[in-house]
Formats: sequence, C-alpha cells, structure tokens
Amino acid sequence: MGDMTGLLEQRRRLLRDTVALRQTQRVPVVPLANAFTVKVVGVSLKDFCADPVLAYETIIQGLTSLGEIDATQQPGYSPWLLQLLWNSRVKVPGVDLPDDTLWQVEELELITPEDYDTIIDGGYGAFLERFYAETLGDPLVKVGPYMESAPAAVAAWEAKGLPVLASGVVTIPFEALCGGRSLRAFVLDLIRMPDRVQAAMDAMMPAMIEGARGMLRAFPTAMGVWVGGWRTASQFLSPTLWERFVFPYYTTMVDVVLEEGGIPVLHFDANWNRDLERLRELPAKKCILSTDGATNIRRAKELLGDRMCLMGDTPAPLLTLGTPDEVYDYASALIRDLGPTGFILSSGCDIPYSAQIENVRALIAAAND
Repeated sequence: MGDMTGLLEQRRRLLRDTVALRQTQRVPVVPLANAFTVKVVGVSLKDFCADPVLAYETIIQGLTSLGEIDATQQPGYSPWLLQLLWNSRVKVPGVDLPDDTLWQVEELELITPEDYDTIIDGGYGAFLERFYAETLGDPLVKVGPYMESAPAAVAAWEAKGLPVLASGVVTIPFEALCGGRSLRAFVLDLIRMPDRVQAAMDAMMPAMIEGARGMLRAFPTAMGVWVGGWRTASQFLSPTLWERFVFPYYTTMVDVVLEEGGIPVLHFDANWNRDLERLRELPAKKCILSTDGATNIRRAKELLGDRMCLMGDTPAPLLTLGTPDEVYDYASALIRDLGPTGFILSSGCDIPYSAQIENVRALIAAAND
C-alpha cells in the first residue's frame, strides 16, 4: 500500500505540473472509457448499467489491463447521470433496450417556454423537483446507487495508485435547457425570446454553482471536475448568441471550480475552432481543454499553448476502424507535436463501445514508449 501511495502522489504531481505548463519528463496518458470496458472484462452492458459497483470495477479492470495509465478522468459511470445533466429521458439496456445495446438520450421537447417563467419566478431547484417527478420519473432515485458508490470508486482507483482527474460533471444553463427543450426549439427560443431565456439562465446559476461546489467538496481527493460542453460549441451558434448565452456562464463556472481548489477540465465536444482564442481569457495555467477530434488540437496548441493544458484527442473513428499501427502513429504524433509540456494524451471524448481492444492498447503504449 505504501508503494501505491507513493505512486499516487507521483502521478498527481505529474498531472499538476502538466496543467501548470511546467516541464515534465513525459506526457501522461489519461483515457476515458465506460461502455467499452465491458468488452475487455466480459460483462454485459445491462449489468454494467444496473450495478454502479460492477461498473467502476469493470472500468478499472478494463483500462489497467491494457497498459500503464496515469489517471482516470471519471471514477465510475451510470447512464442515469445523463438525465440530470441534460434534463432528458434516457433509454437504458435491459430496461428500454436490448441487453447489449448502448444507452440512448431521447431528443424531446420536455421543457416548455412557460417553464422559463417558472424558473424565473420560483428558482431552478423548485422547478427541478416538479420536473423530475412529473416528467423524468424521479431520476434522483435512479442515480442514487451511483452516488452512494462514488466514494468507494474514488478509493478503488487510488488504491491502484491512480488519481481521479474529475469527480464528476458540471455544466452551464445552456446545456441543461437545450437538452430539455431540444436543440432546434431551444435555438429558436434564443432568437425569439432572448431576454426571457437569459433571465431563466441567470436564475439557474445559483443552484448550478451550489451543485458544483458540493461535488468538489464531496470528493476532496479528486483533482477537479469536468466543466462540460456538448452543444455549446460555437459551430452551432452565431457569434452574437455564443457571446451572450455561452461564454459568460463558462467563465463564471471556471472561477467557481478554481475557488474550490479544483482543476476545471473543459470537456468541449464538437468544433471550437472559431473561439479558441477567447479561451485565453480564462485563468492561465489552471485549466485543461479536452477536445474530441472535431476541434483542431494543433491550432489550439498554437493559440493556447502558453496558457492552457490540452488533452485529447485520438478520434473515435480511428479507435473503431483503424489499425493498431495507425492508432499508435496518430498518438505518437500528438505527443511529438503537442508535448512534452502542457499535454495529456487521451481519447477524443469517450472511447467508443465499438473500439477495438488492440487499438486502445496501442494508444496507451504510445505514451509509455
């Protein structure tokens, strides 16, 4: 156990130095994998989703069996978390889907324009209490077993000498409303009733900030938290809308995470090329920008390399359809071009369920070689 404690602190120091853009001897590798690991270990996706203890044990066993990694991005997983994140309904294997079919988020208009006024007048917490009970089928009950298992999941990773980079996920009002309204309806709302939407967003922020602080305080040994962005990429919005409804809320949430002593992991999916330079306004040498392959990560290095650590970005199609040599060469090129300072090698977002085991082994090997 003493050796594991020393290794844990060594890896934490490597990650902290990488985030702070200090010179390091090597590039750390921190993959993100959930459903993929059931193929490595040999459990069913249905059981993985139903049992959060089995889920984190499967992720630990699956990733550590493929090579030497330096941390995990998340301690465990439950698809029910997506309901809380996006105010959406989720179909789950073994419940709504065949046993080994990946979970699915339904794109439905569950939040109405009238709900903006409910949030403005009564607060976000009161709205969620009713919305969860009447529309989402009590997701807090469904996610309860995961919440109970999370401290043990963090401890299990640390017992392996592996730090947890992020204790969980926080986001901004745009994502929560967009998920509940649907992308098309919500973007139209931004154009047709911008003041009403912004007032609702502002009313949501205190509860979302309180939730972020609570998450960070509940897991003091985790290094930070995801600050997630999926539909907030500037490719989906005009600059005027992005400046008003997206970026100011991210700057606030980043400041909150930093105030709590955590590392903001900007998990930004989709194409952020247009506004990469705006990320220079965030506190220097404190954040990680994690991209999924759609953003030009080399351009990000040019614009942000003196300000922000980058993480990524081996794409899902390559991990699924490529060969081990192609994955190894791609990851090695990332290390060469973006490292050794201020870069963490990873998958682009989550390693897909369809990824080839040998391809993931090659990704990890590239960092260790």
